[in-house]
Amino acid sequence: MDIFDFEELIAEILDISDEEREDSSVLENAFYEKFEIDFNLAYDLALNLIMHTPIVQAGLSGDKFHAFVSRKSPYMIMKRKID
Repeated sequence: MDIFDFEELIAEILDISDEEREDSSVLENAFYEKFEIDFNLAYDLALNLIMHTPIVQAGLSGDKFHAFVSRKSPYMIMKRKID
């Protein structure tokens, strides 16, 4: 789980397209405008919150994860594998 996964999660939350994200400051600026929280601090918070998300089982592998999931598509955006 890395910061890219968190960026994907925030882009979906704020409805920011991949094209808009080509400008590296768009996502962080939009995030700060919406939540008034530093992006990196929010990432640290998400790393701690992920263990409090529901358990999701991957369809093909059967592996289990704590995960933030997409509202739009059936996939996990930010996940941590359960050993």
